[in-house]
Amino acid sequence: MRYFEDLTVGETGTFGEATLSEAEILAFAEKWDPQRFHVDPDAAAESVHGGLIASGLHTIGVAMRHWVDEWLSEVANLGARYIQRVEFHEPVRPGDTLLVRGELLAKTTPDHTEAHGYADYELAAHVDGDPAMTMVTDLVVRRRGES
Repeated sequence: MRYFEDLTVGETGTFGEATLSEAEILAFAEKWDPQRFHVDPDAAAESVHGGLIASGLHTIGVAMRHWVDEWLSEVANLGARYIQRVEFHEPVRPGDTLLVRGELLAKTTPDHTEAHGYADYELAAHVDGDPAMTMVTDLVVRRRGES
């Protein structure tokens, strides 16, 4: 387990990739984000997107899963206080492969008597080397020796 003291500002990681099929995009959107450009290929073709695109929430979910599996599950994470920002740079389309990357941006210790510290972490999903989504969250991470 990695604790707050073990995390290094500037550390980066690549956490995996996933190719989103049209069926996956439609299934997610029909259940969780049924906007026309996510669930109806004909309506999506007439939208500003020019075709079907994945929900941003779907993109975040895919990125989150890979991050948890490859990094966050090994950190004494207590959750997040908030998401500082989320940006959707480019639409994710059927057949796109998301490459999930991250970087620890900053660490803050609120008080030396606190059992935790805060870590600002940027999680990103890239398609063909270009960012499709970035999200910065404020993690609460347990300090070593604290319960």
